[in-house]
Amino acid sequence: MKAISKSVFIASAALACAFTLPAASAASAPAKRPMITVTLGDEVGSEVDYANIWVAQHEGYYAKEGIRIERKTFNNGPEALLQFANGSLDFVVGGLAPFMEMAARGQQFKMLMSVTKYNAPLVGLDSIKDWKDLNGKKVGSPGIGVVQDAILTYVEKTQHIKFEHVYGTVTSFPVMLRQGEIQAFISWEPAAATALSQGKGLHYIAQRPPLHNAESLELIASPAMMKQHPDVAYRFVKATLEGMQYIKTHPEMDVAKIVAQKMRNPKAVPIVLQAMKSVGVTSPRVDMPSSAIILKTLAQSGKIPAKYAKDPDAWLKTYLDYSDLDKAEKQLNFH
Repeated sequence: MKAISKSVFIASAALACAFTLPAASAASAPAKRPMITVTLGDEVGSEVDYANIWVAQHEGYYAKEGIRIERKTFNNGPEALLQFANGSLDFVVGGLAPFMEMAARGQQFKMLMSVTKYNAPLVGLDSIKDWKDLNGKKVGSPGIGVVQDAILTYVEKTQHIKFEHVYGTVTSFPVMLRQGEIQAFISWEPAAATALSQGKGLHYIAQRPPLHNAESLELIASPAMMKQHPDVAYRFVKATLEGMQYIKTHPEMDVAKIVAQKMRNPKAVPIVLQAMKSVGVTSPRVDMPSSAIILKTLAQSGKIPAKYAKDPDAWLKTYLDYSDLDKAEKQLNFH
């Protein structure tokens, strides 16, 4: 038998490894996560106040978690919640007020995280300088059950003034204002900033509500989603948290460009930059002090039974479920 030289043996072994290593790597690589499509309800003209979600979508964080979002847009939160109650939506991002009004009617849901703080800009004629100038005047509100309307009621009670609430859609208010049907309107973003960009004579009377760290919008999940796909809620929360992390660690201009793209108007970057001053979109925990004030205001105005205002923290905590958020914050080292 002919002897095999040492160099030939080493070359042969190396060649064998070259063929076997990729196979081993392929075997050890994790299987690609199957995609699941979830329905998400939100409101018209709300790209800035949900910037963390749209940034997360743009950056591929949901896709990485195997989630594809099918967006369903409504005029306001109460309208979206009608579809949620019918089982047509897996998740909704909307206001604390309509969520808890729905809870008072017996609807079940899990509140997974806060998405937005403040988000109640007041826009009016240049001649209106502050809230008190609107005493006795007509103020546009996007709905009787929305958090912005609760803010109007809160201001009335704390500043001892009275508005005539005129209900309409956020897109109709600029026209109503210029026609003299209202003297101001409360809205969300970027609907308010967009209205200011459409002509002269209007300004922010107050870009943020007079309530510290005012709780505005949260993410809720349907019981059916939580039961059928218990891991999807965690993956959705984690991706949204990554969106918040992106906003905290990147220049505002980068975020504004992404949001303007979501608005399908790349030229809207200046509008987005202005609108971002009206909101806080990087705090995932519900602000309990401002939430208690909002819930007590709802009770005082008859929108929820008075019994729920006796201990609003305890009532709200029966719907809050931070288990997914706790895990996601730990995994992402979010702080």
